[in-house]
Amino acid sequence: MHFTPIASLRLAGAVARARITERRCARALLLTILFIAHTTGDAEAADTATAEAFTVNECTLKADESCAFVDTLRQRAQSLIDDGKSASAFDLVASYESLYVGHPEYDYLLGVTALSAGENAAAVHALERTVLVQPSYAGAWLDLAIAHFRLGELDTADALLKHVEESFDPPPAMRAQIISVRRKFSSARFKQVVRGWQSEVGLFAGRTSNANYGLSVSTLQLSLDGIPATLLLDPSFHPRSDSFTELRGSASRAFQLGQGERADVYGVLRHRLYGSEADLNQTEAMASGIWRAPMSWPGIEGVTRYAGASLRHLNFDGRSMNVGTFSAGLRAPKDKCSLIGRFDFEYRMFSGGANLDAAIPWLGAGAECGKDGLQYGAQQRIGWDHGVQRRAGGDMLRLETIAYGRWQARPELQLGATLVYAYSQDSKPYSPILENGAQRWVHRFGQKLEAVWVPGGSTRSPWAIVVELENVDDRSNIGLSSVRVTQFTMGVSYRNF
Repeated sequence: MHFTPIASLRLAGAVARARITERRCARALLLTILFIAHTTGDAEAADTATAEAFTVNECTLKADESCAFVDTLRQRAQSLIDDGKSASAFDLVASYESLYVGHPEYDYLLGVTALSAGENAAAVHALERTVLVQPSYAGAWLDLAIAHFRLGELDTADALLKHVEESFDPPPAMRAQIISVRRKFSSARFKQVVRGWQSEVGLFAGRTSNANYGLSVSTLQLSLDGIPATLLLDPSFHPRSDSFTELRGSASRAFQLGQGERADVYGVLRHRLYGSEADLNQTEAMASGIWRAPMSWPGIEGVTRYAGASLRHLNFDGRSMNVGTFSAGLRAPKDKCSLIGRFDFEYRMFSGGANLDAAIPWLGAGAECGKDGLQYGAQQRIGWDHGVQRRAGGDMLRLETIAYGRWQARPELQLGATLVYAYSQDSKPYSPILENGAQRWVHRFGQKLEAVWVPGGSTRSPWAIVVELENVDDRSNIGLSSVRVTQFTMGVSYRNF
């Protein structure tokens, strides 16, 4: 049986107007905690709430032998879950379905163990049978909402959550938890896999403090035949601020390949036009693809392997750069996070500057986490930048660290922040006459703040207003590598779902 939220609400119509008793309200709050723990991946809360939910030695409907057996079955299932054997717990409970299907306590037990084992479709069927017979069972409605959420049916999950909130008059503690879950639902909409092509186009305007990527210094220190000298830079090397308009477009598509495999393709195009510095107009294009598939790993469930490739083209100041990248790695779940290990190989080609061409192998690791509408993570990688031809400074050691956070502050408002730190050091002196023949090093500090607001209060609206503030500061012992840029951008984008 699979019915729509409207049918569900009609089914519970008579009971929906009545308040549940204090005892059941407390039990519903306990099950809400379990629901949220499953939703957010909070393992500690899940263990505690699940243990309490399974050890309720009360059969609310029937004091008969079948009720006593369900209580025993509940305890056996909980023991298996405590040992990390959720799939075995579900198999155990499901083996009695032909005998006890239709018994609300059994159906609810089947639904909860199905959720624990990731059998979300089975959980929906079992929990729907539960609320059909017992429409005032708030905990079952909540777990039914999470089952639909895990199946990607976010509108249905929202409707069920609203039904619990409006029909059962939950206490303040439960309402606070429901608000937290709503944030999780809203955040999931931004990541929901869409069938077919998904595209986005945006028009932006902004201003930058350094359109020409001018140097942060006004002089360079030289050493001519051992005699120190100071070179004054031409004003054309100084930073020049300018306003700009920018057109952005993107397209993506996800492919479900079967056996848990998935492929994604993605393309981006960006074109910037400056108000005064027309000769510095920029064009950037990128195309990428990634393949993911589950894999078995002793002692760890949910490990995923992936491989991807991308090609990026950047045109700037009449010059261009092409970058090809191949990546491969593993993702493994850990509590509410995913741990990542990766290898990248990058090849850079410069038009009119072959001496800058480089091959860079990278090794990296990181983590991505999420809870209550907040996603955050960090990645770090180390690489060796090998010049294909001779170049100033020789080969280069590179270190990169990226940390980010995304918070669904409200259903229609998402806030984000990204921090970047990068370090590079040449293996040879950059020039015998420049800066006393020192080996060049560069520290890069980057920050970006972003706000995305969807007018109308619906996360499914195709329109969004985007505001961005960025800053990049390159500090070096060689003045030619010292650059600082601050940029503000604001625009509107349109998405198709």
